[in-house]
Amino acid sequence: MSQESLVNITPRKARPVTASSHFGTCNHAHAPIIAVREGVDSEDALVCAVAALKAAYETNAMALEKAGEPLRNLLTATENSLEKGLALAEAVLEGMEQG
Repeated sequence: MSQESLVNITPRKARPVTASSHFGTCNHAHAPIIAVREGVDSEDALVCAVAALKAAYETNAMALEKAGEPLRNLLTATENSLEKGLALAEAVLEGMEQG
């Protein structure tokens, strides 16, 4: 069997990309000043999302160290939500990298 016959020539489907989304409207007081651009590779976008979640987790952890009750309970709930979101995003990213 030749080496050429082992090559998979099935065309690969294009990976998903982002749709346009915006934020930074100050509760809709003005037009958005920041946006997610459409057409960004989904894996690249997910890497950015993981970085943002990690930064939010660290910021929340620093606030948790300094906070007293009842704010501490709210920050603990936020920590839990950030952990879930980060674990999910990292698992999706890892699955994408594994193919």
